[in-house]
Formats: sequence, structure tokens, C-alpha cells
Amino acid sequence: MEFRTAGFVLKKQSFGEADRILRIFSREFGLLSALAKGVKKTKSRKAGCLELFCETNFRLHRKTGELFLVTETAPLSSFSSSNLQFLKPAFEAAELLLALAPPEKPLPKIYKNFHDFLEILSATSKPRLLKIAFFTKVLSIFGFLPDFEQFEKRDKKFFKFLLRESFPQILKLEEEEEIFKKTEDYLREILENVTEKTSRVVSATRDWS
Repeated sequence: MEFRTAGFVLKKQSFGEADRILRIFSREFGLLSALAKGVKKTKSRKAGCLELFCETNFRLHRKTGELFLVTETAPLSSFSSSNLQFLKPAFEAAELLLALAPPEKPLPKIYKNFHDFLEILSATSKPRLLKIAFFTKVLSIFGFLPDFEQFEKRDKKFFKFLLRESFPQILKLEEEEEIFKKTEDYLREILENVTEKTSRVVSATRDWS
């Protein structure tokens, strides 16, 4: 099996002296595990494309087993940053996807949301609001938000706004501090009760600031 797909590296771990195992969130095939050989070597041509949160065009190959082999890479876009204002919410968003996304299942809406989230996160001064919006959209797509009819009228209207509008439109509501705070408390409650798989997400998102 061999194919090309765009994707983001969400997690990487060392494997042997020169290789890495990557968790890739791909546009066409969802969450994948892949082996990148030789990328820890200083002369590796692939290394620059395999940093966390870089969008890359991958060529992947698999004969047997669960791991794909990264055979080619080409850069598409990079949202990587050493700024903690970017890195903290980016890691938390990645943990959410790693905890909830089933392996090798296409999730095109979530992929687009993640792409847009990283793109705006790299430029915004409002990461908290952006993170609340991203988590709301993703948890809704996975089916973890209940029927909005049980909400108060204002809360129901706000949740529908978060799901309907783009991230730039949502960020214009920064003055709505009270309802954003209420929303983040509600999302935290969902994460604490969904499944044991989200325990690492909960621990990473106790401080939404």
C-alpha cells in the first residue's frame, strides 16, 4: 500500500539512534503512525518537514504491520513556533485529536478546523478564545456535545455561533468574557466525563489561560 497525503505531525518519538516514530494527522486518511528513517541525522533532507505542526505532503508506504514508512516529504506550510503562546494551545489541540481520533479514518472537517486553528493561532493575541472555539467544534463533530435545547437561550445561541462561524469571526467576541468562561467550564466538564482516553487532555487543559 502506497499513497500521498497532506498531514501534520502531532507527536514524535525517538526510535533507535537515527529514526523517529511519528503520529500524523492526515487530510485523506486521518490519524496514522509512521516510521521516518534517518531523520535524526544532521544531513537528513526530511527532518525540516517533520517538525511538529508543519503541514507536509507525505509519501507513505506500508507492506505489513501497523506502521507506515515515510519515503518522501515536501513542505506545504509551517505554523511551528517557539512562542509559548502558540505552543501550549497547539499541543493541547494535538492531544485532543490523539485521544479521540480513531486510526486511519478520514476526518476532513476536523482536518480543516485544525489547519485553520494553527494558521490563526500563529498570529492571534487571543489564544484562549481560539482554543475554546476549536475544542467546541471538534467535540461537536465527535458527537460529545448534547442537544442544545437544554441550554438557556443565550447559551444555546452562543454555542450555535461557535459551531457556525469561522475563527476570525469568533475572535471578534472577546468582550463576551462571561459566556466564554461559562463555555470553557462546560467543555472541561465534558472532557472529564467522556472516556478514560481523554484523561491526558483534561490534565493538559486545566489552565485555559
